[in-house]
Amino acid sequence: MLTHRSDGPCHAERMLRTTFGEPEMRQFLSRLIAGFAALALFACGDNTGPGGRPDLNIIRQDSLAPPLVTNQASVWAKVSDGRELHLNYQGATPADTGEEFLRFEIPGDGLLRKPDGSAFQPGDSILITVTVVDSGFFHFRFQPAGLVFNPEHPARLRVRYLNADHDFDDDGDVDPADDDIEHVLDLWKRAGLSAPWFRVGSVKFEDLDELDANILSFSEYAVAW
Repeated sequence: MLTHRSDGPCHAERMLRTTFGEPEMRQFLSRLIAGFAALALFACGDNTGPGGRPDLNIIRQDSLAPPLVTNQASVWAKVSDGRELHLNYQGATPADTGEEFLRFEIPGDGLLRKPDGSAFQPGDSILITVTVVDSGFFHFRFQPAGLVFNPEHPARLRVRYLNADHDFDDDGDVDPADDDIEHVLDLWKRAGLSAPWFRVGSVKFEDLDELDANILSFSEYAVAW
């Protein structure tokens, strides 16, 4: 029976010297170390792939922003009948409706699967509820969890962050660093309190302080960086 004996690192070094020679071996090792360093930096960065992000910088409402009329709103979505849900700031008085904070649009052909996985049928309807998790932040919960929309005709979420605190880095002033942060603001989602955050991807209209995004399923969402 043939056996193979390995001398560990010394054996590997002899193989490299035999294959490459001294100068080539040093160059090879240098590139290998650089490659591992790059991988380490990538792992420590903003990983929005399969691992997601365990934490996130969710933007805040400005201290001078008017309160919301309500932190929760519901609407019955129905097959073949488009519906909308709105959350607004208070106007000049608590009885008035002010600027729009959030709009959720469900097209008539947008409902695909119920939370139990069954398909929607003609005439079916379902109660949709959006809750602001914390009135001081742009953080929302959509229910019922597990609701799925048609990817060809998705639901649409529009969030206006006009009344956000634009000192995004919380250093006491609004400066070019905050402008840079605004450029990377996006909509993020997670499946639950212990789940990582994933970037959804949205269309940002910075002149309007607005984010628009397609929504394919229900979860928690936040405007963040």
